[in-house]
Amino acid sequence: MKFRANRVVTLCLASVTLSSPAMAQRNEDTGSIDCALIRDGVQRLACYDAQRDPQSARDQASEESLEQARQRAEQLVVDKETRKKQVGSALDEDPDTGVMASLVSNYLAAEQSIFSFAGSFVTHQPNYILPLTWVKDPNPFPTSPRLGTIGYDYGLEREEAKYQISFKVPLLTGIFDKKTTFWFGYTQRSFWQVYNQDESAPFRETNYEPELFFRHQLDWDMGPGTLSAVSIGFNHQSNGQADPRSRSWNRIMGSVGYSYDRWLFMVKPWLRLPESGGDDDNADIERYLGHASYHAVYKLTEDRTFSLKLLNNLRSDNRTSVEFGYSFPMGDTLKGFFQYYNGYGESLIDYNHRIERFGIGIMLNDWL
Repeated sequence: MKFRANRVVTLCLASVTLSSPAMAQRNEDTGSIDCALIRDGVQRLACYDAQRDPQSARDQASEESLEQARQRAEQLVVDKETRKKQVGSALDEDPDTGVMASLVSNYLAAEQSIFSFAGSFVTHQPNYILPLTWVKDPNPFPTSPRLGTIGYDYGLEREEAKYQISFKVPLLTGIFDKKTTFWFGYTQRSFWQVYNQDESAPFRETNYEPELFFRHQLDWDMGPGTLSAVSIGFNHQSNGQADPRSRSWNRIMGSVGYSYDRWLFMVKPWLRLPESGGDDDNADIERYLGHASYHAVYKLTEDRTFSLKLLNNLRSDNRTSVEFGYSFPMGDTLKGFFQYYNGYGESLIDYNHRIERFGIGIMLNDWL
């Protein structure tokens, strides 16, 4: 890796040197550069390489561009001091009214830099670990209209661990304009009966959520805020289990984001793709989860963020679900995270059972 980087730097130096009439000159007959007039031996060899194999020289130049893009992305994402100055504090007397719009633009610019090369992972949804959660009313007998009722092979403890891992990878780079990007996303949420030592601490439920989606950056000034971006794609979610515990559904999902002051508002509507009655493990899931999720994120300071997620089935029985999160500093490098969930659909196995959960742990990557 060092050798390749040195070749790139050498080539760049040679290019600069060759542009100077004091160091090199063009052959008037052929229009080529006379490499023999370059004094530095390494630069002279790089000059000959560029003339004999111009494609290789172009490839090396493109490698340099990728490295510059990577460095720019790292600066945009990692520069914590700049972010602190940018975000400030809502507790100040004169808070900056454009904080969230700036953070969204910063995040999208960093993604755009990363999109210059494939194979790079980007945070998708928040990543967190809750080593300790407490459930008021765990569901020992999951039920499905098609599969009926089935119990666990062990007794459920009220205390369990919960964690979420989420990332996305850019696809088809260089085909669309800079504002339109295509992604593969993956989110995994697991519920671990780690304190159930009598039953060898089993994983009670894991939900897998791969998706493919297009996103278009807008940056439209609308009212007091900014319409940031829209997306649309295909989403699959399942718990990877066999009957009678199998749960899954496929959706066409969209999203739209609007930033104002320190707020980010998102609406994520979906259209469930139909399945045959004999294959549908959870035909009535929309009666509990509805047709969209509604999100609000508030940036109090750089390292303190509130988040709220709402679900409603929009029916007469009015089933509402709420997820509240709060991240806060723990020392210089870690963020603590508190989460409260009350409602349906926290996990697929319990999509039709109301769960109330309190959890405390560590936030690995926040919303922005």
